[in-house]
Amino acid sequence: MPSTPPLRTKHVSRQRRTVLKAGATLLLSVLAPLPARAAQILAVRVWPAEDYTRVTLENDTNLKATHFIVKDPERLVVDIEGLELNPTLKGLVAKIQSNDPYIKQVRVGQNRPNVVRRPVNISIG
Repeated sequence: MPSTPPLRTKHVSRQRRTVLKAGATLLLSVLAPLPARAAQILAVRVWPAEDYTRVTLENDTNLKATHFIVKDPERLVVDIEGLELNPTLKGLVAKIQSNDPYIKQVRVGQNRPNVVRRPVNISIG
């Protein structure tokens, strides 16, 4: 009864692993560059109240936001990562009432790729 030498089996197995690794690497290199879809703003809401004005953005995924204050004129700047400017977000500008006691003006723009900047000019006293 003939038997296969163990060295030949190890050699074939090693070749098969090498081919599989090469194929997997090729597949990953083709799939890796696919672009990620940016988050979407679904709705923008503004609620003026006696003590504050609330501005909310409804989105379809978690977003990272950073903010800072700028002087002359006094404004709050919010950078939202993972977004591309869309018509819904642009609609925020029209939703701020001219007689709002806390917000003078709001603007929205694409600061850099995948980052939307939302400066809010603040009314103080």
